[in-house]
Amino acid sequence: MSMIERLSRFPLWALSSQAVGRYALEAAIFVPLYLALDWASYIEPLGSFNITPWNPGPALAIVWMMHAGLARAPVVLFATFLADNVARDPPGGYGVMLLSALALTIGYALIAATLRALLPAERTLGTIRALTTLVTVVAVGTAINGVTFLGVLAAAALLSPDVLLQGWLRFWIGDVVGILVTAPFLLIATDADKRSELAALPRRTESYLQAGLVATTLWLILAGLAPDPSHGFFLLFPPLIWIALRSGLAGALVAITMVQLGIVLSFHQQTEPALPIIELQALVATLTLTGLYLGVMVDERRRAKEQLNQSLHLATAGEMAGAITHEVSQPLTALASYSRSAKLLIEAGRGDAELATLVDKILSESLRASRVVRRLREFFRAGSMRLQPLPSAELLGMIERLGTEVTEGTTISFVKSADPDLPAVRLDRVQIELVLRNLIGNALDSLEEHAPGHGQITVSVKRDSAKRLRIVVADNGPGIAAGARQHLFRPFASGKPNGMGLGLAVSRAIAEAHGGSLSVQAAGHGEFHLVLPLDSGHG
Repeated sequence: MSMIERLSRFPLWALSSQAVGRYALEAAIFVPLYLALDWASYIEPLGSFNITPWNPGPALAIVWMMHAGLARAPVVLFATFLADNVARDPPGGYGVMLLSALALTIGYALIAATLRALLPAERTLGTIRALTTLVTVVAVGTAINGVTFLGVLAAAALLSPDVLLQGWLRFWIGDVVGILVTAPFLLIATDADKRSELAALPRRTESYLQAGLVATTLWLILAGLAPDPSHGFFLLFPPLIWIALRSGLAGALVAITMVQLGIVLSFHQQTEPALPIIELQALVATLTLTGLYLGVMVDERRRAKEQLNQSLHLATAGEMAGAITHEVSQPLTALASYSRSAKLLIEAGRGDAELATLVDKILSESLRASRVVRRLREFFRAGSMRLQPLPSAELLGMIERLGTEVTEGTTISFVKSADPDLPAVRLDRVQIELVLRNLIGNALDSLEEHAPGHGQITVSVKRDSAKRLRIVVADNGPGIAAGARQHLFRPFASGKPNGMGLGLAVSRAIAEAHGGSLSVQAAGHGEFHLVLPLDSGHG
């Protein structure tokens, strides 16, 4: 679609009265703002047509057309033509003025159309890609626009050939700096989230310290380090980096705008500037790009962190659900088995003593399932544990009971061994019971698959150091392959056909939350080491 077709796509006469009113209101706001920016930037003019090295007005036109559409181009043309008459008073007659204004308007409209097509639908600078797109389109578009504009002036003999290159460079740097300083500010003003970040800056004491540092540094460069401010311009980079790291793109833009306004005010007040503004604006362009990219990178990192936290919350919720399902399946299976046995006893009219025993077992498994659900939920939601001293005799009794329960009804034997005079440990009993049941159950599954009929599970307890206890769960199976050991504790990594891959992941998390560890040993058989802290009041 050609430029003329784009500009005529939404003719004013095809708009509703409401749309016409909005169009007129926007134009009434845009034109005075454009004229004010053009007047403020009228410094160090070159040639009879007054090419200046800082042009923020085009940024206003480009952003307006990006968001409101290319139908605003006629208003931009009118404002550009009017600014030449009011602010600049150039020679050449109205014909040349109209042609140059038309060339500029078409160039800015093309930049706006390109950005509308390449930037995301919300047209914000939230990513490095979006910022790079803006910088590239503006740099290339203004370079071409400068050639067209100077071509009109050269054809009208308003610029001599010997200043064409200087004029183009001044036009290009002026537009690039003016747009890259002003357009991002306008773009974040149209983004509700970024606008709130910008509005939050005045409420922070740090912001005033940062602004004071930028203002002081700029004054030193422009006044205190004369006659050559370029030698001290690097001093602006540390404050800018500090501001961008702390406040992201919003803070970086405020700092860049302060620098640009300070330079403009300085040149308005000086009759003979110490440094040609074209050189100073080249330094500002470098500072601007540094601040913009650093600010966007900080914002991207902040968003990535928030997304990661959200993903971790979701993953934790998924692991919690999976872990509860994994752990409750055992007592539920036992409940079903005991219930079937009780039913058979009732149907057979057997004694009350056996039935009472089964009912006790059903009640015990129900309570265990309830404790597992409650404590796992507490652990995953808040990382909370109910730590209490557990004498070694009770720990060994728990291990004996778990080993007997897990291997009951199988041909796998269970052996327990322990060092004498072991001190008490400090742990959450329900959670550590869950870990030990997982380890013994995994050993049983491995033996039933690889060594049916003659397997043995051994649990040994010994003092690891002055402050730690080591529990070793081993079996006489083939062990775990080296490749499998690398991802054994990752969530959802399971070697079992129907496994969820959560038992070991949750077990390690519980062990580490206790201040201990859970690891698998590289051995010719299956062997896991659970290390737990001793009770500080013992041994």
